[in-house]
Amino acid sequence: MSDSLIYKVVSHYCELIESGDEYKCICPFHSEKTPSMCIVPSKGFFYCFGCGASGDAIEFIKKKEGVDFKEALKIIQKITSLTEEEVLSSKPSKTEKGKPDPLPMDFVKEFIKTVGYVSHNYRGIRDEINKFFGHLTKLDDKGRVASRYYPETTDDKLVGYTCRNHPKDFSYGHIGTVGSSGQMSGQIKFKNGGKYVLIVGGQEDKAAAYQMLLDSMKDKDYNGIPVVSPNKGENCSKQVAENYDWFDQFDNILIGLDNDKAGHKAALQVAEVLPKHKVKIVSWSGKDPNQMLEDGKQKQFVRDFYNAKDYVNSGIFSSVEAEKDIDDFLMAPKITLPPQMHRIQKAGKGGIRSTGAIINIIGDTSIGKSFLSDTLFYYWIFNSPIIPTIVSLERTKGELAADVESLHLKKNLTWFEDGMDAVDYRHRPDVMEAKKFLHEDEYGRPRYYIIDERDGKLETLQNQIMRASVKYGSKLVILDPLTDFLRSLGTEVQEDFMMWQKQRKKDGFIFINILHTRKPPTDKDGKVRFVTEYEVLGSGTFVQSSDANIVLNQNKMASCPIERNTTIIDIPKWRGGTTGRIEGGLYYDSETRQQYDKLDWLESGGANTIPKHILEEPPEEHIVPPLSDYDEEVYFNSPD
Repeated sequence: MSDSLIYKVVSHYCELIESGDEYKCICPFHSEKTPSMCIVPSKGFFYCFGCGASGDAIEFIKKKEGVDFKEALKIIQKITSLTEEEVLSSKPSKTEKGKPDPLPMDFVKEFIKTVGYVSHNYRGIRDEINKFFGHLTKLDDKGRVASRYYPETTDDKLVGYTCRNHPKDFSYGHIGTVGSSGQMSGQIKFKNGGKYVLIVGGQEDKAAAYQMLLDSMKDKDYNGIPVVSPNKGENCSKQVAENYDWFDQFDNILIGLDNDKAGHKAALQVAEVLPKHKVKIVSWSGKDPNQMLEDGKQKQFVRDFYNAKDYVNSGIFSSVEAEKDIDDFLMAPKITLPPQMHRIQKAGKGGIRSTGAIINIIGDTSIGKSFLSDTLFYYWIFNSPIIPTIVSLERTKGELAADVESLHLKKNLTWFEDGMDAVDYRHRPDVMEAKKFLHEDEYGRPRYYIIDERDGKLETLQNQIMRASVKYGSKLVILDPLTDFLRSLGTEVQEDFMMWQKQRKKDGFIFINILHTRKPPTDKDGKVRFVTEYEVLGSGTFVQSSDANIVLNQNKMASCPIERNTTIIDIPKWRGGTTGRIEGGLYYDSETRQQYDKLDWLESGGANTIPKHILEEPPEEHIVPPLSDYDEEVYFNSPD
């Protein structure tokens, strides 16, 4: 990898000898005859096994030329003919998108031999604990601790070592890729879940806590209670969130960060990204676990651990505190609707509040509810400030993805008579490019998520929704169709689920519930009738507790194709918006799977594609519910 920045810089001063995927040379920072400096191009760093000098290309120049960062940057530009931007943007190679390359094993083995696990009981931590966690110690010529090295892992692969120069300097000496928000420090040692896991503020606290908990057990051969720490200080809620699934393996998740103001604040932030019913907060009697170990308070530490309190948010705020949130609430961006739904968006006064909402889409079977939800979902993939997730309770993830892709390609993939023809079409170069844009953003990250849960358990569904929120930041959730999932559950369970949605709404969740009705779309004489919000299948709590109810009706038996393919939209409830019937409705073109505002479509000449004699056929008789069928005060008052 002679094109790497570290290779270009070091080779300017030293003769490099190839050694597998690495290079070696005589170290320019101390006197030696045998090469002891190792250059690792894939990771962009150098390390001397003789004197311990290490760092990236800029650190090499700073040390070699005795200059500051700015001067080092200028020197590198002269050596490499690269621009300042190119130098600063130079990154080590990655094996996968967003994932750092692991450290070469030959280098790791030599590094461990050179540094070692012996720390002479540094900060009260035994060498066996250092070895268990892979903590390495560099001693000076008098046998005192000069530096500590803490391993960092991604996908169980060693990608780097964070260097802590005694007593507490983290500014230089790191090996490989560090601070990359991968696994928690120590996580690799605990593969399976259990009764407890403890989160502490730093690597030394991790080692100290594990040692004290292990010593408190009668059977010392037992692999002790899992203890982990962040790699980037106590502001670690993001890293904890990324490892949500791992933490969720445990029955009790204890947060025991430093006993100070910063630690207390960080603990609350971490608690918010974990399954709250499992979280407990530890109040240490000392500053932190390592300090308690050094002070001989091991027994008190264990007592503090087992006396951890359930995490409870008081939920009580003063009028002064509440007033401060008004501007944020009013200024929060709204989630807009697709262009063809502009009349619905107008009724909602600009869209759905991103601060949290529960929206019900109600209608009889085969009335277009799923298509409407797909349309919303597709639009939000590109136009929502929140990554959307759809809970597919009826369709498989492949079936749903095909429907969304049909919208994107403006080609109904399910209409191919031969499935192989559809596959061939999807793999055309132009189509491949188009559908890649749908499924991945410019950084290779997913644009949306699908929850395809099939075990039928409400708790599983709730956990999956929380995972999508914590791991991927996805709090915009469509449940299609929610009624099918809840119909086998009792009224009390349904009401509990709605209460759960209302609680999550306060955390910023937006739920789009697709709900069936219990009455048929025809009366006893076979005439088409329109359903209302009061005919939702299951508990009435859904209708009562929502922010908006959107009712869909369609005369599927009409001879006129325009009428037959037009969805009538009624809005009997919209908190903060207006109510009533949406003028015109939404027209659906089945061949292209496209939806239009009916009035806009007619005005643009869309009806010209339908034979005139068909359009002139009289519409089928249908029944529109009288005013008495609705709550007049709710349905016709504006605003809600």
